[in-house]
Amino acid sequence: MVEGSTAAAASSDKLETALSKELDEIDVLDNTDEEQVSSVKPISIPKLFQFATTLDIALNLAGSVFSFATGAVTPVMIYVMSGMLSVVIKYETQLSKENPDEANHYLDSNIRHYCLWIFILGIIMWVLAFCLNACWAIAAENQGLRVRKLYYQSIMRQDIGWFDTIKTGELTTRITNDVNLFQDGIGEKFGFVFMNIAGFTVALIIAFVKGWKLAFICLCVIPFIIAAGGLLEAGVSRMFVFVQERTAAAGAIAEEAISGIRTVMAFNGQEREIKRYDNIINESHRQGVKIGLTLGISVAVIQFFTFVLNCVAYQFGAWRLREGEYDVEEVITVLLVLLIGGTVLSAAAPNLSAITMAQSSAAKLFEIINRTSPIDPLDKDSGIKADKITGEIQFRNIHFSYPTRPDVPILKGFNLDIRPGQKVALVG
Repeated sequence: MVEGSTAAAASSDKLETALSKELDEIDVLDNTDEEQVSSVKPISIPKLFQFATTLDIALNLAGSVFSFATGAVTPVMIYVMSGMLSVVIKYETQLSKENPDEANHYLDSNIRHYCLWIFILGIIMWVLAFCLNACWAIAAENQGLRVRKLYYQSIMRQDIGWFDTIKTGELTTRITNDVNLFQDGIGEKFGFVFMNIAGFTVALIIAFVKGWKLAFICLCVIPFIIAAGGLLEAGVSRMFVFVQERTAAAGAIAEEAISGIRTVMAFNGQEREIKRYDNIINESHRQGVKIGLTLGISVAVIQFFTFVLNCVAYQFGAWRLREGEYDVEEVITVLLVLLIGGTVLSAAAPNLSAITMAQSSAAKLFEIINRTSPIDPLDKDSGIKADKITGEIQFRNIHFSYPTRPDVPILKGFNLDIRPGQKVALVG
């Protein structure tokens, strides 16, 4: 009985030792991942489109044109509406000084004129918005499909040693989450940024034409809005790379534990697996909180200076109106177009965030796609080709260790001869 207990204890110790070694090996792989996270940087915006075909580029260029045209329609419509408000103000003045019939005729004829323009602009906006979304969305779908295929093909091309440094769960997580974020960033949201920029630019041009002094005063606030947008792009991109890496690593840990749940249960490794998963996902959570704070601060600063812009515009406009330099129509036009221009510019922040996430997500995707495998099983053109194969295999003085554990030799001067037709099994 004592001998049986001793044997069971010894067996249990062996199992715990084996489990400890296996988990320590996984910890080494986790540390390797952390080193890789720090080396991956977001790619530049032009490189986001490196897998675009001629058709995709043509769709993007057409979408850019439609984006600028769509953005220009909004301030033009505000300009038309400011003219309509001016007609109403003049109508009130004429109604008190002139014949009511003439004042009513003036109001009816001018309002119809402006309403016709608004109707025409509405039809133009309908067509342009459809073309904008269609061009960018189709090009993004094409590139997303192409990146998925190239990513999977690149995985299939890699040598077996590379897979020892990568978790398979991480690869499957990236082909879904990261590609979706990449596709979202190069789609219609990219066009929306052009639309926002065009809307603000046209609004600024109209403001300068109608009242350059008032527009120039308001322009002094714009650098603060641009600086806040730059903070958003610079702060979020690098942090989002880390979040994506940690999320992918956590998904890999979960997939490994669930797929090998019998082994985990046999070695009583549930607590260890839970701890590993929690440590990784908590890192992602902490960085995600920082991203949320950065986004909140940047958007809040943009909104604040948008209100400051309007405050300055109203104050200066009222002052020049009292001085008789501007009339009511000019002040209303400048104030309304600048108000809409500032609102349109601040609306670019969420779209810029999507592009930033696309840059971060694409960095690791493209790194794997562009990796050249030292042993490419799909390359049938290069390499040494044997004219005749007899089936005799010889191993001479083979030394081997896994890439994640180079200091732990597995084979030390291994030699083996396998004759044609001989069956040999390697166990270990």
